[in-house]
Amino acid sequence: MRLHEPAAPTPGEPAGRERNADATRADLLRAAKRRFTVFGFERTTVREIAADAGANVSLINRYFGSKDGLLAAVLAETAHVFDGRPTEGAARSETVIDDLLAGLHPDAWPEFGHQNPLLLLLRDPAGDEATADLRRRTLTAVVHRFAADIESDDMDDEEARLRGALLFALMTGVASLHSALPDNVFGDTDSPMLRRLLTEIAASITAEGRE
Repeated sequence: MRLHEPAAPTPGEPAGRERNADATRADLLRAAKRRFTVFGFERTTVREIAADAGANVSLINRYFGSKDGLLAAVLAETAHVFDGRPTEGAARSETVIDDLLAGLHPDAWPEFGHQNPLLLLLRDPAGDEATADLRRRTLTAVVHRFAADIESDDMDDEEARLRGALLFALMTGVASLHSALPDNVFGDTDSPMLRRLLTEIAASITAEGRE
């Protein structure tokens, strides 16, 4: 959600930031990604986000309308994490697993506070039904994106959606367990056995190579 810039400056906002609204908006988004992913929506305040971004708190309302609007923008960007996947051949499952394992590395996702953005999509948005609905719609959109990658001439829409959901479930399950138990069997992301087994599972879900 992008709002028009008002002509009048916000009191307390430095002149340099006023002249660079796009950079300020991006700073707020980055700060919100980290806070929402690490601490959750309810435990994060707009003042904390603004402080992290080095911006006036009033700019959250200016650029995003509200804290809920900021979450909507964060979820929209998070969904785009899954854009641009290859859609043909064995490289599809291999690339999905490559991305999954790379995302488990401690240095991955600095823009999300080094927490996998899958965790943000799965967090329970306590309280606000509109926020819960937004999260459900975002998750549905991501599953549809996976389904579109998997769909083929000999596969109907229902099967593609199911396979897309299963592939997404594989990714979120691995990411969630890795986050909850950092020293578990997914800890060695360079393990050839882990990569091979995950790729085999992903290939079976996507039905790669089937007649």
